Amino acid sequence: MRTNRLIILLFLAACKATTPSSSVGEYSEDLSVHRPKYEPVVEVDSSQYQNQSEEFVPLTGHIKTELDSISKISYQQNKAGRYVDGYVIQVYSGTSRQDANDAQFKMSELFPDLDAKITYRQPSFRVKGGKFIDRLEANRIYNDVKNEFPRALLIPERLLISYE
Repeated sequence: MRTNRLIILLFLAACKATTPSSSVGEYSEDLSVHRPKYEPVVEVDSSQYQNQSEEFVPLTGHIKTELDSISKISYQQNKAGRYVDGYVIQVYSGTSRQDANDAQFKMSELFPDLDAKITYRQPSFRVKGGKFIDRLEANRIYNDVKNEFPRALLIPERLLISYE
């Protein structure tokens, strides 16, 4: 017990706060020589660019032009309302192509109206069928499919509306 008190007393004595000495003057150093020097911004001739009212994009030979055109097409399709939130029925998900083909064939035979398709997103194959906008109709058909495919799932998905 005495040794604990002695250790605490020594610890408190060692932790005594010290006052800064006033013998050292204020510190100052000029670091401006180490700052990076920037060149002034050069004005760009806007005649090289298209879409004067929008963001400047080089006319040719630039990847930004191609990417912007792709994103504009996608934006216009979405803006036109060609996609809608809906549901599909997934009957198979796995890594075997043969099992996916078998599931697609069986689904096409049993439910020809659902138009079963195989999609591949590495590393798995998925067999999906049906495009439903109404959840109640999707559930009704899903219950029939579930009897034949016990591992079937009803999945929310964005559906492309075809006007053809």
